[in-house]
Amino acid sequence: LAPRVRRIAGSLLRNDHDADDASQVALLELVRALPTYRGEGTIEAFCDRVVVRTSIRIARARRLSSVRTDGGVEPDELPSSPPRADLAEALPRTIEAYLHELPEARRTALVLRHAMGYSMDEIAALTEVSVNTVKSRLLEARDQVRRMVRRDVATGRRAP
Repeated sequence: LAPRVRRIAGSLLRNDHDADDASQVALLELVRALPTYRGEGTIEAFCDRVVVRTSIRIARARRLSSVRTDGGVEPDELPSSPPRADLAEALPRTIEAYLHELPEARRTALVLRHAMGYSMDEIAALTEVSVNTVKSRLLEARDQVRRMVRRDVATGRRAP
């Protein structure tokens, strides 16, 4: 499960250091939580829930830490199929590059919905917000990614 844990944490967190930390903590929490696994659903789904919650908790802690040390930081603006490969290849930059530009809350909602296939209700439970907040974050994330892609196409920006 370690590669899966790292991939999920890397999708949700902005930098590799935070993703590595979240992966390690999530793996430890998985070991501790295994006695509570009752065979409902797959072990992968159980793992995903632990990793998502851990990653979100670490991201919040990092964000709060940075807000405390830097008063100028802007506060975070508070089942579908994966994109076709040919569409991703047509983008000026990688999908990951666009995801890294999104605020944490929007990126998390987008990854959970479109990369991991969680329902709105499941995302709301995992992120501890209302379903309406999840819907809002998804709409805002999609709009922001569209604007970034249009900007890149208009300016001729390509991945390095």
